[in-house]
Amino acid sequence: MYSIKKLGRTTGILLLVQMAIGILINVSLLGPLIFTSDFITKISENTNQVLVSVLLLIITKTIGVGVAIMLFSTFKKLHRGFAFWYLSFSVILFVISILDNTIILSLVSFSEQYLKLGVQDTNNLEAIGNILKGTRGWVHMMDLLVASIPLSIFYYLMYMSKFVPRILSVLCFFSAILIFVNVLWTIFGAGSMYLYMPMAISQLMFITWLIIRGFNGSYKLQETV
Repeated sequence: MYSIKKLGRTTGILLLVQMAIGILINVSLLGPLIFTSDFITKISENTNQVLVSVLLLIITKTIGVGVAIMLFSTFKKLHRGFAFWYLSFSVILFVISILDNTIILSLVSFSEQYLKLGVQDTNNLEAIGNILKGTRGWVHMMDLLVASIPLSIFYYLMYMSKFVPRILSVLCFFSAILIFVNVLWTIFGAGSMYLYMPMAISQLMFITWLIIRGFNGSYKLQETV
């Protein structure tokens, strides 16, 4: 059975892998293909790259559920209700991700058909492609919005447990709230990509602490309601 320190280090490693894969997908794999005006052509020319991205996206969400399951019994001793909601929202996030990835795969199928048809009825096909891309954008916004909820719960429970320095938990907690607010602003056309940076920085600090130090085992856990 894992000691509390080893549990913390394992959590840190899994979160680091999840974060690294997320950056790889957005910066190098899927992002450059999706966020362009000629996304139909780029997707059709890089089908394998899109398929790898989808696989990696599923892996990141699976890691998220795995971390929630792994920490459930520990979090339950801090607060049974929050532990349940953390696990539940992690599962919901996984389901939303499956929908998100299904739309991405639909874009692959669409782009292949688009190129086969050539210039025939191009305007209508481009309109359908833009609808699919727009739908994926909305689903992705919901993915980010929902993701901020288990993140907030996670860092709140970290604050309660004193497993890490509370300043780290506070920074990450408010960064997760900022993600929630920024997604809402984005929905109404006023968000900024820069507002995601505090989470990236604070979470990297948090993960680094976990990998080096693990969870602080001096705090005695007693199961609560």
